[in-house]
Amino acid sequence: MVMKNPDVQFCGYCITHPSESKINFRIQTRGSLPAVEPFRKGLTDLMGVCQHVLNTFEKSMKEYRAQKEEEMQ
Repeated sequence: MVMKNPDVQFCGYCITHPSESKINFRIQTRGSLPAVEPFRKGLTDLMGVCQHVLNTFEKSMKEYRAQKEEEMQ
């Protein structure tokens, strides 16, 4: 999601060690834009995508259950 931002030149991460709960991010931007801004926007966009997937799944499950109830009657 961060790489979709046209102001981001590079985005990468590494996990320091499997037993540690740390992730190192590297975000390189074009111009003087601070890296934290596209990072926050990427997280916000990702939450939106996840919410859309969840809503679509829940709607499909509701329709499926309604269809199954109709078949049972």
